[in-house]
Parts: sequence; structure tokens; C-alpha cells
Amino acid sequence: MILIIGGTGNIGSEVVRRLNEKGADFKVLARDATKAAASIGADVEIVEGDLSIPETVSAAIEGVEKLFLITPLHLEQVSMKSTAIQAAKNAGVKHIVMSTGMGAGLDAGVEIGRWHGTSQEEVKATGISYTFLQPGFFMQNMLMFADSIRGNGEFYLPLGDSKVCLVDARDIAAVGVAALTEDGHENQEYPITGGEALSMIEAADILSDVVGKEIKYVDVPLEAAKEGMVAVGMPAKLADLMNELYALGPLGHLAGVTDTVITKTGKTPRSFRQFAQDYATAFTG
Repeated sequence: MILIIGGTGNIGSEVVRRLNEKGADFKVLARDATKAAASIGADVEIVEGDLSIPETVSAAIEGVEKLFLITPLHLEQVSMKSTAIQAAKNAGVKHIVMSTGMGAGLDAGVEIGRWHGTSQEEVKATGISYTFLQPGFFMQNMLMFADSIRGNGEFYLPLGDSKVCLVDARDIAAVGVAALTEDGHENQEYPITGGEALSMIEAADILSDVVGKEIKYVDVPLEAAKEGMVAVGMPAKLADLMNELYALGPLGHLAGVTDTVITKTGKTPRSFRQFAQDYATAFTG
């Protein structure tokens, strides 16, 4: 039995879909079963629980052998993960597959990397075998700009002309499912990227070609990026954490390419063009 925590997000919903296709024995923890069913399907077993209420997680994880754990960027994400990790330890879970981030570690140069590193060390301390998925920036993050792309043909990021190796969330999920359903992934850390590094100017050119209208990338200062994130409801602290990540781009730290997707799944990672084609209606209306 596999328990999925975080099964309605970009990565988790694809993990659910793939496990369903495989006929795997799994269930999904969700705060609201009705909303979750509308998102991932009524045929999926859903148990209600909340990472802020430890006893609900403990109840859901009884009898589970493997845990897939992902939380969104959140001010309390370390404690949220800790609730699940400790419940897994107490329930005798055998393997944890957890999504963290590229460069995660206690000595990471950015705060979110240190948060992820703290969670990784907590898993290691349990003695449970683990697989850490460490992705870079998601292609699906571009969907945040769908309204502005549809409205005025622009998107805004503080990345200058630096190159970024974006990864499709569906490919991250594919690596996760391999770790959940195959042997040989125990006690491994997998940095995950797509297969190409692109500047945002190049990404805009690809989007323009796919959707059939000119789309422009607008480079903005970090402070303007923060203002934009806060304006749509992101806490200022989280906006600062995102800006720490964006600031790595001009330093050349976001352009590295790994072969994790093809070596762990046997499939070539999706290109940004493929992503744009698959999500074209989000950008065209």
C-alpha cells in the first residue's frame, strides 16, 4: 500500500494518474475528499487528513508500506513534512519518496534549499529507506502568467538573459513512480531537470510559435517580481525565497542539465516546446 501526500498538485496528480494506470494499491491523503475527487478522479481512494493535525495523518498511514510526500512552498513546510515523516516512522513505513529541490542541503546557499535539507536529514534519521526527488524550476510555473500572456502577450521574470533548465512536472512524477514501484532506488538523491537550458527570450519565441502570436519576455527587477508575487497573495517571506532562487539565474546556477529522467524512466524528458503544445489552450483562451 502506498500513501500519497500532496496528490492534487502538478506532480502529485500525475503520480496518482500513473499509479492508477499501473493498478497499484494506493490512497491519497487530502483535507477535503470531495474537492480532491473532483481534481484527481472519483475512482481514487481518498482519506481525509491534514498535516496540521498529526493524529489524522497517523490514522491514514496505518498499514502503509511506502509514502510519497510533497508539500507546496509554504511557511510551515518543514513542520508539515515532519508530521508525515514521524507518522511514517511510527507506522513502520519501509520507503519514503519525497520531493525537495535542486541543491537541497543543510548548507545550501538559499534558504528554501536549507529547509529542504532539514527535511531530508529528518528522513535519514528515521532509518527508513528514501528517494529524494530534487527538481529545478517547473515548466508548469509558466501557467502563472497565462492571464498576462492571453491579455497582452507578455510574461515577467527577473532572470535577465540567463538560461534555465526547466523541467516538466510530469517527468518529475515519472521518476517518483519509478522509485515507488521498482527496486534499486533506495537511499538515492535524484537531481531532476529537463533536457535543455533556455533563456526566457528563447522560451517566449517557442510560445509565440506554438500559440501563433507574439509573446514577449519582460525582464523585471527582483523588487518588482516580489511586488507581483505579493499582489497575487503570496506571503512576502515566500516571495523573498523565490527571489533568492531567481537570483541564481544570472550567476549561471540554473542552467545545468541532468540525465535523471532518461536514466530512471527510459524516456526522454519533455521539451519546453512539447509543454507549450500540451498547454496551449491555457495561453490562448
